[in-house]
Amino acid sequence: MFNVKISDEFLVDTEGTSDGTQLKFLCDGYWYKEDSEGCEGEVEYLVSKLLTFSTLKAEEYVVYEQGNINGKAGCRSKSFLSPNQSFITLEKLHGNVVGVPLYKKIEEFKGIAAKATYVVDFCRHMLGLDLTDYFRKVFTLDYIVLNEDRHFHNLGIIMDAEGSYKPAPIFDNGKSLLNCNLSVNRDLPMEENVRRVIARPFSGLHEATFEYFGKGFDIDVQKALRWLETEPDGYYKKVLVFRLNTAAGL
Repeated sequence: MFNVKISDEFLVDTEGTSDGTQLKFLCDGYWYKEDSEGCEGEVEYLVSKLLTFSTLKAEEYVVYEQGNINGKAGCRSKSFLSPNQSFITLEKLHGNVVGVPLYKKIEEFKGIAAKATYVVDFCRHMLGLDLTDYFRKVFTLDYIVLNEDRHFHNLGIIMDAEGSYKPAPIFDNGKSLLNCNLSVNRDLPMEENVRRVIARPFSGLHEATFEYFGKGFDIDVQKALRWLETEPDGYYKKVLVFRLNTAAGL
């Protein structure tokens, strides 16, 4: 747990955030995010720690620390960009090139396959980059942790000074584990609350997107469960244990 005070000179206006009231700071190579809804910092920590028990490489996901920012709960993560790199979201890339928001464009297509094919083909044509494996990994995670906020502003590309491209690491998982879902009733069985989850961006069902792209990585479930035994009890830990026991075996 960290505890920092950061002045407003480090505030960053981040385009495309799903919650315009969330304060974000960039200071000394770290991104800091104050909780704006629910317990996003706690959830970011749990999800990224889970990935340390996966077969993903360390550079394929962002690690979050839970803590306090100016007296408020939140989280921080190291910037995943080096000085010669820049980041562009798929939403911004498509908007710059086509002049139409990507989330609007895919509404023209019926079904996951057609929507996903359009996005993959667009990126292959524009960048010479096949994002299929990237999507496979992202949506495997989203299926396990029930991420409800995977819009095209937190899917993106890193470009270096030589003009080469690669997928960004997986980041921004704070609205997972039933966090911020207003339809959740904690008095109901977990199975019922899981059924209330709505996925993005290709389908409203995580299972459908996962089945289309396929499994992107494995998790050592037993090691992850042993780690969770050391974490303080809480609702989001409970949800993660449930998903590890019901979904992570894939």
